[in-house]
Amino acid sequence: MPGFLITDIDDETLSKMAKVVAHCMNMREGEAVWIRSGLHTWRFAEHIRYELLMRGVTSVATFSSDWFVERAYKDVPKEHFARTPKEERALAEAVDGVITIEQPWDPLVMARLPREKLDARTAAFYPIRKIILSKKWCYVGYPSKPMADAFGIAYEDLRKLIIEGMLYDPEKLRADCEKVAAALRGADWVHITDEFGTDLELRISGRRINLDDAIISDEDVAAGDTGANLPAGEVFIAPIETVGEGKLYCPLTRDRFTRRLIKGVTLVFKGGRLVLDECRAEENEEDLRQTIERCMRIDEEKVRAGEIPELRTINVAELGIGLNMAIDKAIGYILTDEKIGGSVHVAIGANKTYGGTSESTLHWDFVTAPKATVEVIYMDGSSKVIMEEGKLLL
Repeated sequence: MPGFLITDIDDETLSKMAKVVAHCMNMREGEAVWIRSGLHTWRFAEHIRYELLMRGVTSVATFSSDWFVERAYKDVPKEHFARTPKEERALAEAVDGVITIEQPWDPLVMARLPREKLDARTAAFYPIRKIILSKKWCYVGYPSKPMADAFGIAYEDLRKLIIEGMLYDPEKLRADCEKVAAALRGADWVHITDEFGTDLELRISGRRINLDDAIISDEDVAAGDTGANLPAGEVFIAPIETVGEGKLYCPLTRDRFTRRLIKGVTLVFKGGRLVLDECRAEENEEDLRQTIERCMRIDEEKVRAGEIPELRTINVAELGIGLNMAIDKAIGYILTDEKIGGSVHVAIGANKTYGGTSESTLHWDFVTAPKATVEVIYMDGSSKVIMEEGKLLL
């Protein structure tokens, strides 16, 4: 059996993880789910399908392999990637929820793919992405040895971050999320600082507060918050996109398309927008710039076509506070990095599903070191420090 089809995660653990996924989706009897994944996660996907079916929820799973992805992007003409797949669109429209499990098996495959074909696929998939984001959706992490190699960490460490992060005490997570959400209610501004140069003020007055507490509740759906990540563990909000000043330092992130590691990123915001000429990275700065600029070009085309109202690729999109104490190490994997207890993350690009006003093909999170200080300034001018040097004070 090929290596990517062999799982070293035992069935008992996969079952526990699948129960967390099914609980998070909170589907109703008679509903249907589409599971999108890579072949290497087939056994995990089957556990999820079992847990869903036990709840009276049917599902269909679609898989692809690194072999197919690499060969297709090498041989298939760009114009074929520019066509929106009607079968995926039909699936997205037919189901009530979508679960996406981490792929590919080896993330470095993405770095070898032609950018122009990736751009074409991104643009063509955008209508499907909009449909998915209008349903219940969950993005689920899954470890692999090539993934650990790509992040430069031991496979056991990656497994620990993802699996223990997913199985983290749900009651404590929910309680901490509620405390932070309560402290943010009635806030006007949030001021984030750290010893590495972060000094950023964002305005959040009137914006919805979202709790990533491992369940898409009926209340979440009623408020328009239909998505989740696993591992979970953050409170996040869409700041006002056209205001906000200062700098944010992100020790490491990963390119959204090539998956190359980008280290020592300093983002500069003025009027809620990135000042690209002043943004820097200590390593692979060109990847950072190329991806943002390419997404800006895709979004510009969509503005001209009337598909999105205005260009918001580089506007501030999200402010999040990490609360999962089982995740304590940044590795450049945004799914776990943004949940690190004591960290803050800020994203650019799309944010309508969070209660914002921006549409974009890009959503890119940048996470601080886990030593952030967060001060909340209220409408009456009073203020409160809710996190100091990474320690929650609530």
